[in-house]
Parts: sequence; structure tokens; C-alpha cells
Amino acid sequence: MRTRTTQWRTGLGDFSDCLLTGLLVALASVPVVTAAPAFTAGCRALDRTRHGIGDPLWTMFWADFRQAARGGVVFALGCLAAVVLFAVDLQVVGSMPGPGVLRPALWVLAAAGVVLALRTCEVVATGEPSWRRAAVAAARETVAAPGNALLLAGAAGLAVVLVWMLPILALLVAGPLASAAVATGRSR
Repeated sequence: MRTRTTQWRTGLGDFSDCLLTGLLVALASVPVVTAAPAFTAGCRALDRTRHGIGDPLWTMFWADFRQAARGGVVFALGCLAAVVLFAVDLQVVGSMPGPGVLRPALWVLAAAGVVLALRTCEVVATGEPSWRRAAVAAARETVAAPGNALLLAGAAGLAVVLVWMLPILALLVAGPLASAAVATGRSR
């Protein structure tokens, strides 16, 4: 009976860490160009708590955020440019005759880009200091483990649906998404 209570408390602690990470990522992402470093810091914080390393989550998060922001702002700007390009492409495809084939292809390409961006943040969080090398490693990892990439795409899709259904969840959804990114990443 004692073991069951301990497992329940451990699970509840992991859940609360995940929600706190989501709040911290949302707070650090208020200027949109800091979303990638914020997500990276969230992944790093959850990876540390998963392994039982470090100080309280909120103090380590801000230190990790400052460290990830050095190269992460440029990466976030690139991701933002990709989102704008996707929106323009979606409008162009919608105005062309026969968008039935191109529109799904664009959405699959967008899902692959989202998985690559999330995986890049996770690779930086788990040890790669260079964002450029992390993007290459994330691409290799995505191709090498397509099952994990599909799981991460499913988690991202679920996060989008949850925010669409209840917009206030945008404050929390980054925590479970960071947890999914760390869980589907390779151990380094």
C-alpha cells in the first residue's frame, strides 16, 4: 500500500512540473521571437526533473532560458519566417484551380517542419550547444526514428486541437508538448 501512495505522489509531482513548465514557457514566449529558447528551456527543465537533477524547476528554467536565447532567437526568427511562408503558400494554393492535391501536401510539409523545430529544441536542450548542428542532428534523428516523429507530430496536433477547443490552455500546453519532445527524443 505504501508503494502505491508513493507512486501516486511521484506521478502528481511530475504532472505539476509539466504544468509549471507550460506556464513558464508561455511567460517566456510573450515576445514571439523567444518561443524557441523558451521551449528549449522547458525541455531541459523537464529532462532534469525526469532524472532528478538540479534545483527547483523555476530557478533552473530561467538560467536555461538565458543560455538558450543566445542562438535560439535566430532559430525562432527562421521558424517565424517559415510560418509566414506557409501562410502565403496556403493562400496561393487556395486561389489556384484544383487545390485538393496541393493543400494536403502543404499540411504534411508543415507537420514535418513543426516536428523538426520541436526536435531541434529538444536536441539543444539535451546537450548540443550549436543550433545549426542541432537542426542537422534533429533531421537525422527524425529520419532514423519515424515512429518517434509521428508520436511527436501527434502530440503537436493534439496541442493545437486543445488550444483550438479551449484557448486558455495555450498557457499550459507547452509543458506536455515539451515532455513529449523529451520522451520521444533519443537519450544522449
